Amino acid sequence: MAVQSTERDFWERRAPAWERRAETLNHFSDTYGIPAIEALAPGPGERILDVGCGPGTTVVELARRVGPTGEVVGVDIAPGMVAAAERRAADRGITNVRFVVADAEIDPIEGAYDGVYSRFGVMFFTDPITAFANLAQSLHPGGRLACVVWGPLVDNPWMFVPTLAAFGVLQGELTIPGPEEPGPFSLADPDRVTTVLERAGFSDIAIERIAGVRNITPTTIDDDLTTLLEIGPLNEAYDSADDDTRRAALDAVVEALEPYRDGGGWRLPGSALVVTARH
Repeated sequence: MAVQSTERDFWERRAPAWERRAETLNHFSDTYGIPAIEALAPGPGERILDVGCGPGTTVVELARRVGPTGEVVGVDIAPGMVAAAERRAADRGITNVRFVVADAEIDPIEGAYDGVYSRFGVMFFTDPITAFANLAQSLHPGGRLACVVWGPLVDNPWMFVPTLAAFGVLQGELTIPGPEEPGPFSLADPDRVTTVLERAGFSDIAIERIAGVRNITPTTIDDDLTTLLEIGPLNEAYDSADDDTRRAALDAVVEALEPYRDGGGWRLPGSALVVTARH
């Protein structure tokens, strides 16, 4: 299957950091991802497609729910992400999974699936209507879609506060996409999500807002903030910086977090949409 090289290369460069930080990311993202899995309600024996599977943490959970008679297929645009997911599944002895390098925006994923799931993996499509239409074609008639996408930027200070603070030190490339451009917040508007899914062939669309908090403690703050910088838009600038510059970037982020201090730690709000539909 063909993939868009620019998008593939972007995520391929980030694959090592995402694999290295998979457990930390999973702990935070489960706040939003588990409700989406519950909404999908994968059952024993079902075939589930996990779109934008990254290093495979969601595939592992889905595989547990469909059991040995079911199958989960993890799809990601980046070969490095798929390789990381394969290692994760193998390390855990999980055999009811397989992985595909593909771009859902270009090609339908072959196979008749009972459900399509994604945790923060569908916001980067240039043409989301085409992409979701391809996902619809991969489903049985009546098949289910459940995905979680980020809510508006202003509702997610856990993401933008550290990034903007570190940018002042790292001076890397930082582009904030428009509300309908590919990026973390491209599907933050429920009306846009509904329109995209309807035009892609989905019905019974429901959207639920999920609020979460990223709790940071004094003992975890360096690891938590390093994770954010390693996986975020300043990834390359952080990777190429010397130790002193990295430390200065982390110190700038800590200072920027002061408005979110709660007792001995910090509480950074987050917001996401859990989206369900049927083909």
